Amino acid sequence: MKLSVTSSVMIDEGPALSLASELDTESYVMATVSLEQGASRTVSLLPHDGAPVLLAIRATGASGKYVTVRIRANPSEPPAPEQAWIEVKGTLLISGADVLKGLGTPRSLGIENTGAEAATVDVLSCIDLP
Repeated sequence: MKLSVTSSVMIDEGPALSLASELDTESYVMATVSLEQGASRTVSLLPHDGAPVLLAIRATGASGKYVTVRIRANPSEPPAPEQAWIEVKGTLLISGADVLKGLGTPRSLGIENTGAEAATVDVLSCIDLP
């Protein structure tokens, strides 16, 4: 299946950078998690075979505004020193198998609500199978 990724970065009265790419993926997982303030949960993302190629996260509060959560790849495994929690302020998009491999090849994702209100976290993960 084809996956299109588009994004842009614009600085007021400054440069703009548009980014677009297409990925061929074999499978995807879409999950939505509701977390009260201070709560955490582990979400299964992908099977043990294949390479994750995309991870997209969006965290919103009841007001619809972005909130802060933190994530960690494969939370049931002891973390390597470089695999600490990553703070997500609203959105996170990671594209590329090599980048995701550097994060520990996420097969599951620990999500913790560190914000001041309940959060809804949407997670999309895509994989290429061997």
